[in-house]
Amino acid sequence: MTIPALNHVSQEQELALFLNALGLTLPSTGNGGADGYVTAPLGPAAGAAFESRDNKAAFLGYRLAGKIYPLSIHFLCGQTKILFGHSTLLLDSYGGDSAILPALRAAVENFFSQNPDATLRALEPSWADLPLHGQIDKRILWHQEPALNVAIELFKKTLGAVPIIPLLPSVYSYNNPYVEALLEVGFSRLSRPENILVLGSGAGLDAALNALRYRVPVHATDINPLAVLNTQIAARRCGVEALVRAWVCDGVVDIQEKYDAVFFEAPLVTAIASQTDANRFDHYGQLLRRVLADLPAHLNPNGRMYLMSLPDISPFMPGRGLTAASLRVFSPKTPVAIHEISLEK
Repeated sequence: MTIPALNHVSQEQELALFLNALGLTLPSTGNGGADGYVTAPLGPAAGAAFESRDNKAAFLGYRLAGKIYPLSIHFLCGQTKILFGHSTLLLDSYGGDSAILPALRAAVENFFSQNPDATLRALEPSWADLPLHGQIDKRILWHQEPALNVAIELFKKTLGAVPIIPLLPSVYSYNNPYVEALLEVGFSRLSRPENILVLGSGAGLDAALNALRYRVPVHATDINPLAVLNTQIAARRCGVEALVRAWVCDGVVDIQEKYDAVFFEAPLVTAIASQTDANRFDHYGQLLRRVLADLPAHLNPNGRMYLMSLPDISPFMPGRGLTAASLRVFSPKTPVAIHEISLEK
């Protein structure tokens, strides 16, 4: 098996899927309009993805020779000290024509060389009267490469090389010790699962590696639509898109099947009510408690969940039906542990 060939069109398709996940679908042509700038407001999904202060974001594109090319997305961050945010969407591959990219870069420069108030007003009228104190960049990281040993070894064994897996804004990076430790422990204890579930799939590395290692159906869910898209992209980049199915889901609400293995890098349990990011924080452990209560309905008789969470999960375990064993405790930043959870005999 080798890494699938990725041509320029595929990356442009990924960008179109990204914009669609934010609620914007670009027409294939500019409807015969003249060359020039195209702006459009983006809805709450985009505001949440970029952690916008006013839950707003604005798209900037450029119509060239009848086609609309995405240039950037803009938003504001912060409450007292307001920062002007941007996410660059320019691709080196645009159109496969060496003349297109310089023209688009010039269009970006021209747009932001005008009066700052006029620039802001063109993107979102309410931004023109706000004091700005700097900029912040949240771009798509198109050329990210897995750097975890457990991933590198498996990729070289199965694909012959390490694939590039993009990281979309708001999606937690897959190059972190939590992902590596969870995969190491799970891989060392799983033999021949027939199906696998990854809860909170994030950028999709867990799902792609499980599909590569075991060659079985892998289901992956996340509350963040961009994480689901990232998982789908990761699966395609690794050549396992036929094995990985990903969809938006909060916990196990929409899951109907039973699994031999479940991987769950749980959000950090916190008692700080001001934390709002459901990708990273679980208020008072509500999600963890709900997932564990529903887990017996989703494990096969000899199934196992490999859970990354607090060292002591006893307050969140249901009164009966499950048994848990702590397999590894470590502290990269916050004390956490990996637990193996199975059905109570």
